[in-house]
Amino acid sequence: MKILFSKHVLLACAFVFGVCLSVSAQEDEYDYSFPVKYQGQRPTISDFVTAILSQEELGELLGSISEQWKLHRQGKKTEGEFTVNTKNGYIRYDSRYADEDGREEATTEFCYWNCSDNRHKLVAVNHFLYVNGRVVFTEHSGLMLYMYDSQTRRMTNTYPNAVGLEHSLDGPTTFSLPITGKDIIATVHPDDDDPNGVEKVVEFLWDGMQFHQEKSLIEAQNMNDEYDVSLRIVDADGESPGYEAIFRLNGKAAQVLEARVEDRPSDMEKFGNVIMEDVNFDGYGDLLICLGGQKVSDQTFMHYDAWIATPADGTVKFTRYKNFRGVANAEVDTENKRILSHYLVRDGVTYNYTAHRWKNGMLMVDGQSWNEKKKLMVK
Repeated sequence: MKILFSKHVLLACAFVFGVCLSVSAQEDEYDYSFPVKYQGQRPTISDFVTAILSQEELGELLGSISEQWKLHRQGKKTEGEFTVNTKNGYIRYDSRYADEDGREEATTEFCYWNCSDNRHKLVAVNHFLYVNGRVVFTEHSGLMLYMYDSQTRRMTNTYPNAVGLEHSLDGPTTFSLPITGKDIIATVHPDDDDPNGVEKVVEFLWDGMQFHQEKSLIEAQNMNDEYDVSLRIVDADGESPGYEAIFRLNGKAAQVLEARVEDRPSDMEKFGNVIMEDVNFDGYGDLLICLGGQKVSDQTFMHYDAWIATPADGTVKFTRYKNFRGVANAEVDTENKRILSHYLVRDGVTYNYTAHRWKNGMLMVDGQSWNEKKKLMVK
């Protein structure tokens, strides 16, 4: 049995035993199954999470999450925050801790995939940790996989290569499970002793039974491709205006991007403006579409939709990152690989800035906030 990834991260981290087992472990050591209890016609992601966290022997990580999950299901306050998306089969638990030595941000994700044989479901648990804004690898880091059998109603630990994940990635790696869609994103981080190193992003595509590794998103980009975007505003005078944008690659329509806002912006002048920026710093030109501005007191807050680009079948596919709308007056800081938001403080000349950084496909507040006096050029 081959080790799945580099020595920095083992995909088959067996959280249930509280230790990280190499995928080269003997099969009788790795095989472990347990029942899934549920009501209705089929289990939900909550049923899978409950089954995983209800085992008698849990390690420190899942043991602590298990206690919080019980509180969450009882409607009680938890130490961290759960995000539950039953429709898309995804649950995330975020916990944060800060003291005089810095801050820690830990995330554990759960999700599942329906298999095309109509019998099985693949279930994954993923954990990653950031300390003071930098990824840190522990014995809990990485993915753990289970296969659920609808006939036996049991989940069994499964080997990564059994679902097509036997690929080598060169460097310490974190993963991002899909909130929407079906594919896993892997981020290969540069070594700490490489000051000029850059992150490499690899996508694992799900076909119903197996994953297939897409080539590096950075390597896949063809800088000679010609593109353009045309956009029309929908229901411009209504309470919930929107847009339809056609992305053309080499003269051919490749994708229609469309969305609406829930509340009509008070300032519609820039609504629909399109900006090409590498928003997530992966080497691709992403799209920012202005959603207009909302006037608050004596200033206007501009908001944008961010459409993130990834390669797909010889072209480029854009996926809207919904949470980007919450970043007010967004600025792309390419030099420092971060997204800035700002607002004007009461003196009328000072701007308060907050930094956001991408972590495993999610844009998160970096914890940095500061004031600057300068005149801004708003796009």
